[in-house]
Amino acid sequence: MESSRDTPENLLSAALRAQAVGGQPGNVAPPSPQPPPPARQPAPRGLPVGPVLLFALLLGIAAGGLAGVLTLA
Repeated sequence: MESSRDTPENLLSAALRAQAVGGQPGNVAPPSPQPPPPARQPAPRGLPVGPVLLFALLLGIAAGGLAGVLTLA
């Protein structure tokens, strides 16, 4: 019976690990470096609600007035 260390899966795993490390099959991969902390992003500016609503109101009044003038003409 094969020992659990010499199974084809373990041999393939060891060979792939050695190829990734660039050394012998017994080497262990070095620990990956810690990723840098995320950069702090500025707070997003809010949408100016008042001016947008005022613009929409004036645009609606202008469009309604124009539609009324064209209908009466």
